[in-house]
Amino acid sequence: MDREIVTNNKKYWLGVKMIPGLRNRIYVLADRAGGPQHLWEAGKDDLIDLGLDKQTAGEVIAERKMLDLDRRYADLTSNGIDIITTEDNEYPRLLKEAPYHPKALFVKGRLADIRTAVAIVGARRATAQGKAMAEELASEIAAGGVAIVSGAARGIDTSGHRGALDAGGTTYAVLGCGLDMVYPPENKNLFKKIIENGALISEYPPGTPPLSHHFPVRNRIVAGMCQAVVVVEAGLKSGALITADFALDYGRDVLAVPGFSKSDVSRGANRLIKQGAYLVESAEDVLSLLGVEHVLRPQTDALNQIEKDFLEIMGWEAQRLDDLTAATGASIASVSALLLTLEISGFIKRDISGSYIRLK
Repeated sequence: MDREIVTNNKKYWLGVKMIPGLRNRIYVLADRAGGPQHLWEAGKDDLIDLGLDKQTAGEVIAERKMLDLDRRYADLTSNGIDIITTEDNEYPRLLKEAPYHPKALFVKGRLADIRTAVAIVGARRATAQGKAMAEELASEIAAGGVAIVSGAARGIDTSGHRGALDAGGTTYAVLGCGLDMVYPPENKNLFKKIIENGALISEYPPGTPPLSHHFPVRNRIVAGMCQAVVVVEAGLKSGALITADFALDYGRDVLAVPGFSKSDVSRGANRLIKQGAYLVESAEDVLSLLGVEHVLRPQTDALNQIEKDFLEIMGWEAQRLDDLTAATGASIASVSALLLTLEISGFIKRDISGSYIRLK
């Protein structure tokens, strides 16, 4: 397609996406009109013929007159945001094959040729163990050359992105708001790193706030970009289960990490396993399913033998200082020093009760 036509299509996708009256049916209307430019230029009668009622058609015309589209497009590109359409080579191949895919995406960063990708999703109110598991999985999967996709939400999503970045891998965050928004706000620095090592993605134009109904919709993009979706901790009403449902609809693999059966934050993931999702205990389970050959280096290789032995004694259950002192036969001072060293290196965490939990 002619480069000028492609550029114009990008500009007109921006225009029609900025008109609220069109958003709920934008892709259907654009198809009926013959493309985003024709939809943008449509008169009131044309909009009615396309399926809008008279009042909405009038509102669309009024809103369009107030938009300086050339200036808005220039502002967009000057802020490092590109529009990637299904006509671009950069558009994610797997997503393009999925039903209901967006015809245009706003992207900040770089969309490389994504050959293999895994989504890691889960609860916002995740446990320390859940977040550690998500980070470990993402790190080891990304080290195998697989891109990590998630939604940049608090909890499991954030841990997945961090794990990928820690491994020097590629990660993509699909947002439920405009790319000029930082949501959640505490992820500002994380977003900067994602832009440098992947991209922020949204189908919503700049200025769009993070409204609650945007997040279930964006989950179809997360699932669509990936060969597989891994759920790490999720309640029965978690958005992660919506992502898993989209993955199943698209014929993608769904995997889940099992959790404590009495914990509300684990019920959704456990139910997926009951329904046939692949059970995940390690990154090797995911890489094997994808057919990716990668030798995983034990994380404890960085520790000395005393630290390794201590972790073996500690196990994976929460332990108090006096229990660890009794189990090791070492002094309180020695055990406290080991705990501090392992906590700084990210192998353990102290919870609010004062107990210590092994994370990796």
